[in-house]
Amino acid sequence: MGKPYTDWSDRRHPCRWESIEGEAGFWMPDRSEIVTQFFTRYLFFSLAVIYFSTLESVPSVLFTIEQLLIALGVYFLFNTWFFRQALQGVTLLNIRSAMTADLIIVALCVIHDPNPIPPSALAFLMVLLGNGMRYGMRLFAEVLGGAFIGMALSFAMRYRIGGFEISAGDVFFGVFWVSLALYAYILMGRIESQRSQLDYRSRFDTLTGLLNRHGLLAAADRIFDKANPDVPVTVLFADLNQFKAVNDRYGHGVGDRVLAEFGQIFSESAEMGVCGRWGGDEFVAILPQRNEADMQQIFDRIETRTQAWSNSNGLPMAVSLGTSQAPQDGHDLNTLLSVADIHLYKSKSQQPETDAAPAFYRTLTNEPEAT
Repeated sequence: MGKPYTDWSDRRHPCRWESIEGEAGFWMPDRSEIVTQFFTRYLFFSLAVIYFSTLESVPSVLFTIEQLLIALGVYFLFNTWFFRQALQGVTLLNIRSAMTADLIIVALCVIHDPNPIPPSALAFLMVLLGNGMRYGMRLFAEVLGGAFIGMALSFAMRYRIGGFEISAGDVFFGVFWVSLALYAYILMGRIESQRSQLDYRSRFDTLTGLLNRHGLLAAADRIFDKANPDVPVTVLFADLNQFKAVNDRYGHGVGDRVLAEFGQIFSESAEMGVCGRWGGDEFVAILPQRNEADMQQIFDRIETRTQAWSNSNGLPMAVSLGTSQAPQDGHDLNTLLSVADIHLYKSKSQQPETDAAPAFYRTLTNEPEAT
Protein backbone atom coordinates (compact mmCIF):
# COMPACT_ATOMS: atom_id res chain seq x y z
CA MET A 1 0.00 0.00 0.00
CA GLY A 2 3.02 2.25 -0.11
CA LYS A 3 4.91 4.43 2.24
CA PRO A 4 2.78 6.77 4.36
CA TYR A 5 3.19 10.51 4.50
CA THR A 6 6.28 11.52 6.52
CA ASP A 7 5.36 14.39 8.80
CA TRP A 8 8.88 15.44 9.72
CA SER A 9 10.69 15.36 6.40
CA ASP A 10 8.28 15.70 3.47
CA ARG A 11 8.09 19.47 2.94
CA ARG A 12 6.89 19.55 -0.67
CA HIS A 13 3.25 18.64 -0.10
CA PRO A 14 2.50 19.00 3.60
CA CYS A 15 -1.28 18.83 3.31
CA ARG A 16 -3.12 16.61 0.78
CA TRP A 17 -0.38 14.91 -1.19
CA GLU A 18 0.06 11.29 -0.12
CA SER A 19 3.68 10.33 -0.67
CA ILE A 20 4.50 6.76 -1.70
CA GLU A 21 8.16 6.62 -2.60
CA GLY A 22 10.42 9.50 -3.52
CA GLU A 23 8.42 12.03 -5.49
CA ALA A 24 5.68 9.52 -6.37
CA GLY A 25 2.27 9.64 -4.76
CA PHE A 26 -1.35 10.58 -5.34
CA TRP A 27 -3.74 13.37 -4.45
CA MET A 28 -5.96 12.41 -1.55
CA PRO A 29 -9.63 13.12 -2.45
CA ASP A 30 -11.92 14.70 0.10
CA ARG A 31 -15.26 13.20 1.09
CA SER A 32 -17.27 15.09 -1.54
CA GLU A 33 -14.96 13.88 -4.33
CA ILE A 34 -15.29 10.30 -3.10
CA VAL A 35 -19.09 10.54 -3.06
CA THR A 36 -19.14 12.05 -6.57
CA GLN A 37 -16.89 9.34 -7.97
CA PHE A 38 -18.88 6.45 -6.56
CA PHE A 39 -22.18 8.08 -7.53
CA THR A 40 -20.86 8.05 -11.10
CA ARG A 41 -20.05 4.37 -10.76
CA TYR A 42 -23.57 3.62 -9.54
CA LEU A 43 -24.96 5.64 -12.46
CA PHE A 44 -22.90 3.56 -14.90
CA PHE A 45 -24.16 0.38 -13.23
CA SER A 46 -27.78 1.51 -13.56
CA LEU A 47 -27.40 2.45 -17.22
CA ALA A 48 -25.70 -0.87 -17.98
CA VAL A 49 -28.47 -2.85 -16.28
CA ILE A 50 -31.17 -0.92 -18.16
CA TYR A 51 -29.32 -1.24 -21.48
CA PHE A 52 -28.71 -4.98 -21.33
CA SER A 53 -32.09 -5.75 -19.75
CA THR A 54 -33.83 -4.37 -22.85
CA LEU A 55 -31.94 -6.77 -25.12
CA GLU A 56 -33.47 -10.08 -26.06
CA SER A 57 -30.07 -11.72 -26.29
CA VAL A 58 -26.35 -10.96 -26.34
CA PRO A 59 -23.60 -12.55 -28.44
CA SER A 60 -22.56 -15.94 -27.10
CA VAL A 61 -19.00 -14.95 -26.31
CA LEU A 62 -18.53 -15.63 -22.58
CA PHE A 63 -21.87 -15.11 -20.81
CA THR A 64 -25.56 -15.27 -21.47
CA ILE A 65 -27.56 -12.12 -20.79
CA GLU A 66 -28.59 -13.51 -17.40
CA GLN A 67 -24.99 -14.25 -16.47
CA LEU A 68 -23.92 -10.77 -17.60
CA LEU A 69 -26.56 -9.20 -15.33
CA ILE A 70 -25.27 -11.36 -12.47
CA ALA A 71 -21.75 -10.06 -13.21
CA LEU A 72 -23.11 -6.52 -13.00
CA GLY A 73 -24.68 -7.39 -9.65
CA VAL A 74 -21.31 -8.66 -8.38
CA TYR A 75 -19.75 -5.41 -9.56
CA PHE A 76 -22.40 -3.52 -7.57
CA LEU A 77 -21.45 -5.41 -4.40
CA PHE A 78 -17.73 -4.83 -4.93
CA ASN A 79 -18.38 -1.16 -5.66
CA THR A 80 -20.36 -0.79 -2.44
CA TRP A 81 -17.56 -2.39 -0.46
CA PHE A 82 -14.95 -0.11 -2.10
CA PHE A 83 -17.19 2.89 -1.32
CA ARG A 84 -17.34 1.97 2.34
CA GLN A 85 -13.58 1.48 2.49
CA ALA A 86 -12.93 4.84 0.77
CA LEU A 87 -15.09 6.70 3.30
CA GLN A 88 -12.95 5.20 6.06
CA GLY A 89 -9.69 6.10 4.36
CA VAL A 90 -8.36 6.10 0.80
CA THR A 91 -5.33 3.91 0.12
CA LEU A 92 -3.41 3.16 -3.06
CA LEU A 93 -4.55 -0.48 -2.93
CA ASN A 94 -8.21 0.54 -2.73
CA ILE A 95 -7.85 2.96 -5.64
CA ARG A 96 -6.21 0.36 -7.87
CA SER A 97 -8.72 -2.33 -6.88
CA ALA A 98 -11.70 -0.11 -7.72
CA MET A 99 -10.16 0.91 -11.05
CA THR A 100 -9.51 -2.74 -11.91
CA ALA A 101 -13.13 -3.64 -11.16
CA ASP A 102 -14.27 -0.76 -13.41
CA LEU A 103 -12.09 -1.92 -16.31
CA ILE A 104 -13.16 -5.56 -16.00
CA ILE A 105 -16.91 -4.86 -15.98
CA VAL A 106 -16.64 -2.39 -18.87
CA ALA A 107 -14.65 -4.94 -20.89
CA LEU A 108 -17.35 -7.58 -20.29
CA CYS A 109 -20.03 -5.14 -21.40
CA VAL A 110 -18.14 -4.28 -24.59
CA ILE A 111 -17.56 -7.96 -25.41
CA HIS A 112 -21.29 -8.72 -25.16
CA ASP A 113 -22.62 -5.52 -26.75
CA PRO A 114 -24.63 -6.63 -29.84
CA ASN A 115 -24.14 -3.35 -31.74
CA PRO A 116 -21.45 -3.38 -34.48
CA ILE A 117 -19.98 -0.20 -32.94
CA PRO A 118 -20.59 -0.77 -29.21
CA PRO A 119 -21.68 2.36 -27.33
CA SER A 120 -20.64 0.65 -24.09
CA ALA A 121 -17.01 1.19 -25.13
CA LEU A 122 -17.44 4.86 -24.27
CA ALA A 123 -17.49 3.76 -20.64
CA PHE A 124 -13.74 3.15 -20.94
CA LEU A 125 -13.38 6.93 -21.29
CA MET A 126 -15.52 7.43 -18.20
CA VAL A 127 -13.22 5.10 -16.25
CA LEU A 128 -10.17 6.88 -17.65
CA LEU A 129 -11.34 10.40 -16.88
CA GLY A 130 -13.14 9.57 -13.63
CA ASN A 131 -10.14 7.86 -12.09
CA GLY A 132 -7.12 9.27 -13.90
CA MET A 133 -7.95 12.96 -13.53
CA ARG A 134 -8.52 12.67 -9.81
CA TYR A 135 -5.38 11.12 -8.32
CA GLY A 136 -2.41 12.43 -10.30
CA MET A 137 -0.31 11.47 -13.30
CA ARG A 138 1.06 8.18 -12.01
CA LEU A 139 -2.38 6.63 -11.55
CA PHE A 140 -3.59 8.32 -14.73
CA ALA A 141 -0.86 6.46 -16.64
CA GLU A 142 -1.88 3.20 -14.97
CA VAL A 143 -5.57 3.52 -15.80
CA LEU A 144 -4.72 4.69 -19.34
CA GLY A 145 -2.65 1.55 -19.89
CA GLY A 146 -5.43 -0.57 -18.38
CA ALA A 147 -8.02 1.06 -20.65
CA PHE A 148 -5.88 0.39 -23.75
CA ILE A 149 -5.47 -3.26 -22.75
CA GLY A 150 -9.18 -3.59 -21.95
CA MET A 151 -10.19 -2.09 -25.30
CA ALA A 152 -7.77 -4.30 -27.23
CA LEU A 153 -8.82 -7.52 -25.49
CA SER A 154 -12.56 -6.83 -25.64
CA PHE A 155 -12.56 -5.97 -29.34
CA ALA A 156 -10.27 -8.90 -30.13
CA MET A 157 -12.73 -11.26 -28.45
CA ARG A 158 -15.63 -9.65 -30.30
CA TYR A 159 -13.92 -10.30 -33.62
CA ARG A 160 -12.45 -13.70 -32.74
CA ILE A 161 -15.29 -15.32 -30.79
CA GLY A 162 -18.33 -13.10 -31.18
CA GLY A 163 -18.39 -13.24 -34.98
CA PHE A 164 -18.14 -9.46 -35.56
CA GLU A 165 -16.22 -8.15 -38.58
CA ILE A 166 -13.96 -5.13 -38.69
CA SER A 167 -15.63 -2.18 -40.40
CA ALA A 168 -14.65 1.36 -41.30
CA GLY A 169 -16.79 2.53 -38.38
CA ASP A 170 -14.77 0.37 -35.97
CA VAL A 171 -11.51 1.83 -37.27
CA PHE A 172 -12.82 5.39 -36.97
CA PHE A 173 -14.13 4.72 -33.48
CA GLY A 174 -10.80 3.22 -32.38
CA VAL A 175 -8.75 6.12 -33.76
CA PHE A 176 -11.12 8.63 -32.19
CA TRP A 177 -11.00 6.86 -28.83
CA VAL A 178 -7.19 6.64 -28.77
CA SER A 179 -6.80 10.27 -29.84
CA LEU A 180 -9.21 11.49 -27.18
CA ALA A 181 -7.53 9.38 -24.47
CA LEU A 182 -4.03 10.61 -25.36
CA TYR A 183 -5.23 14.21 -25.56
CA ALA A 184 -6.79 13.87 -22.10
CA TYR A 185 -3.50 12.50 -20.75
CA ILE A 186 -1.45 15.35 -22.25
CA LEU A 187 -3.95 17.94 -21.04
CA MET A 188 -3.99 16.42 -17.57
CA GLY A 189 -0.19 16.56 -17.50
CA ARG A 190 -0.30 20.29 -18.09
CA ILE A 191 -3.05 20.78 -15.51
CA GLU A 192 -1.06 18.74 -12.98
CA SER A 193 2.05 20.82 -13.65
CA GLN A 194 0.11 24.04 -13.11
CA ARG A 195 -1.51 22.65 -9.97
CA SER A 196 1.91 21.70 -8.58
CA GLN A 197 3.21 25.20 -9.29
CA LEU A 198 0.21 26.82 -7.62
CA ASP A 199 0.52 24.45 -4.68
CA TYR A 200 4.21 25.31 -4.34
CA ARG A 201 3.62 29.06 -4.55
CA SER A 202 0.81 28.93 -2.01
CA ARG A 203 2.91 27.05 0.55
CA PHE A 204 6.50 28.14 0.00
CA ASP A 205 8.36 31.39 0.44
CA THR A 206 9.91 32.40 -2.88
CA LEU A 207 12.89 34.17 -1.26
CA THR A 208 14.15 31.43 1.07
CA GLY A 209 12.58 28.33 -0.46
CA LEU A 210 11.17 27.38 2.95
CA LEU A 211 7.53 26.93 3.86
CA ASN A 212 5.59 30.16 4.28
CA ARG A 213 3.09 30.78 7.08
CA HIS A 214 0.29 28.97 5.24
CA GLY A 215 2.54 25.98 4.60
CA LEU A 216 3.71 25.89 8.22
CA LEU A 217 0.15 25.94 9.54
CA ALA A 218 -0.87 23.16 7.15
CA ALA A 219 2.14 21.06 8.16
CA ALA A 220 1.45 21.70 11.85
CA ASP A 221 -2.18 20.65 11.43
CA ARG A 222 -0.98 17.38 9.91
CA ILE A 223 1.53 16.80 12.71
CA PHE A 224 -0.93 17.53 15.52
CA ASP A 225 -3.85 15.74 13.84
CA LYS A 226 -3.18 12.40 15.47
CA ALA A 227 -5.19 9.84 17.38
CA ASN A 228 -3.05 10.89 20.36
CA PRO A 229 -3.25 14.70 20.66
CA ASP A 230 -0.30 14.71 23.09
CA VAL A 231 2.29 14.14 20.36
CA PRO A 232 5.66 15.43 21.69
CA VAL A 233 6.96 18.35 19.62
CA THR A 234 9.62 21.03 20.02
CA VAL A 235 9.03 24.38 18.32
CA LEU A 236 11.99 26.65 17.60
CA PHE A 237 11.29 30.32 16.93
CA ALA A 238 13.98 32.62 15.46
CA ASP A 239 13.93 36.40 15.09
CA LEU A 240 16.74 38.25 13.30
CA ASN A 241 18.11 41.12 15.36
CA GLN A 242 18.38 44.64 13.94
CA PHE A 243 17.23 43.46 10.55
CA LYS A 244 15.46 46.76 9.88
CA ALA A 245 18.76 48.56 10.38
CA VAL A 246 20.37 46.26 7.80
CA ASN A 247 17.66 47.12 5.28
CA ASP A 248 17.94 50.85 5.99
CA ARG A 249 21.74 50.92 5.76
CA TYR A 250 22.48 48.46 2.97
CA GLY A 251 19.20 48.31 1.04
CA HIS A 252 16.54 45.68 0.54
CA GLY A 253 18.67 43.67 -1.86
CA VAL A 254 21.22 43.01 0.86
CA GLY A 255 18.41 42.39 3.34
CA ASP A 256 16.95 39.73 1.03
CA ARG A 257 20.39 38.15 0.79
CA VAL A 258 20.64 37.98 4.59
CA LEU A 259 17.18 36.40 4.84
CA ALA A 260 17.94 33.81 2.16
CA GLU A 261 21.27 32.87 3.72
CA PHE A 262 19.89 32.61 7.23
CA GLY A 263 16.95 30.55 5.93
CA GLN A 264 19.41 28.00 4.56
CA ILE A 265 21.46 27.99 7.78
CA PHE A 266 18.32 27.64 9.91
CA SER A 267 16.85 24.82 7.82
CA GLU A 268 20.05 22.79 7.60
CA SER A 269 20.83 23.23 11.29
CA ALA A 270 17.36 22.18 12.48
CA GLU A 271 17.73 18.71 10.88
CA MET A 272 14.60 16.57 10.33
CA GLY A 273 12.37 19.50 11.16
CA VAL A 274 9.60 21.21 9.22
CA CYS A 275 11.12 24.66 8.69
CA GLY A 276 9.60 27.84 7.37
CA ARG A 277 9.59 31.62 7.29
CA TRP A 278 6.79 32.85 9.52
CA GLY A 279 6.95 36.35 8.07
CA GLY A 280 9.40 39.23 7.81
CA ASP A 281 12.56 38.21 9.67
CA GLU A 282 10.92 35.46 11.75
CA PHE A 283 11.59 31.76 11.17
CA VAL A 284 10.01 28.63 12.68
CA ALA A 285 11.06 24.99 12.95
CA ILE A 286 8.72 22.21 14.14
CA LEU A 287 10.87 19.35 15.42
CA PRO A 288 10.37 15.95 16.99
CA GLN A 289 10.81 16.40 20.72
CA ARG A 290 14.33 17.57 21.61
CA ASN A 291 15.94 17.77 25.06
CA GLU A 292 18.13 20.61 26.27
CA ALA A 293 21.37 19.01 25.06
CA ASP A 294 19.97 18.46 21.57
CA MET A 295 18.72 22.03 21.33
CA GLN A 296 22.09 23.32 22.54
CA GLN A 297 23.74 21.49 19.64
CA ILE A 298 21.28 23.06 17.20
CA PHE A 299 21.96 26.51 18.69
CA ASP A 300 25.72 25.94 18.38
CA ARG A 301 25.43 24.91 14.74
CA ILE A 302 23.37 27.96 13.90
CA GLU A 303 25.73 30.26 15.83
CA THR A 304 28.91 28.90 14.24
CA ARG A 305 27.60 29.10 10.69
CA THR A 306 25.98 32.49 11.18
CA GLN A 307 29.10 34.06 12.67
CA ALA A 308 31.26 32.56 9.89
CA TRP A 309 28.97 33.95 7.20
CA SER A 310 28.77 37.37 8.87
CA ASN A 311 32.54 37.61 9.22
CA SER A 312 33.29 36.46 5.68
CA ASN A 313 30.76 38.84 4.09
CA GLY A 314 31.18 41.83 6.38
CA LEU A 315 27.46 41.99 7.03
CA PRO A 316 25.78 41.89 10.44
CA MET A 317 23.55 38.88 11.00
CA ALA A 318 22.44 37.98 14.52
CA VAL A 319 19.37 36.21 15.85
CA SER A 320 17.34 35.59 18.98
CA LEU A 321 15.94 32.13 19.63
CA GLY A 322 13.11 30.81 21.75
CA THR A 323 11.65 27.35 22.16
CA SER A 324 8.49 25.70 23.45
CA GLN A 325 7.41 22.12 23.97
CA ALA A 326 4.21 20.25 23.22
CA PRO A 327 2.07 19.07 24.88
CA GLN A 328 2.99 20.97 28.06
CA ASP A 329 3.03 24.40 26.38
CA GLY A 330 0.12 23.82 23.96
CA HIS A 331 -1.41 21.60 21.30
CA ASP A 332 -1.30 23.88 18.25
CA LEU A 333 1.34 25.93 16.46
CA ASN A 334 -0.02 29.38 17.31
CA THR A 335 -0.06 28.63 21.04
CA LEU A 336 3.42 27.11 20.96
CA LEU A 337 4.78 30.08 19.02
CA SER A 338 3.30 32.47 21.58
CA VAL A 339 5.15 30.65 24.36
CA ALA A 340 8.38 30.52 22.36
CA ASP A 341 8.03 34.24 21.58
CA ILE A 342 7.72 35.05 25.28
CA HIS A 343 10.90 33.12 26.05
CA LEU A 344 12.66 34.75 23.11
CA TYR A 345 11.96 38.32 24.18
CA LYS A 346 12.57 37.55 27.84
CA SER A 347 16.03 36.35 26.94
CA LYS A 348 16.63 39.28 24.60
CA SER A 349 15.62 41.81 27.27
CA GLN A 350 18.26 40.40 29.62
CA GLN A 351 21.08 41.15 27.16
CA PRO A 352 23.17 44.35 27.51
CA GLU A 353 22.45 47.18 25.08
CA THR A 354 25.74 47.39 23.14
CA ASP A 355 26.68 48.12 19.57
CA ALA A 356 28.54 44.84 19.39
CA ALA A 357 25.75 42.65 20.58
CA PRO A 358 26.37 38.90 20.91
CA ALA A 359 25.37 36.94 17.85
CA PHE A 360 22.78 34.88 19.72
CA TYR A 361 20.47 35.12 22.67
CA ARG A 362 19.49 31.62 23.75
CA THR A 363 16.56 30.38 25.75
CA LEU A 364 15.22 26.93 26.59
CA THR A 365 11.84 26.38 28.14
CA ASN A 366 13.31 24.34 31.00
CA GLU A 367 15.89 26.97 32.01
CA PRO A 368 15.18 28.72 35.36
CA GLU A 369 13.75 32.18 35.02
CA ALA A 370 15.92 35.07 36.17
CA THR A 371 14.85 36.78 39.37
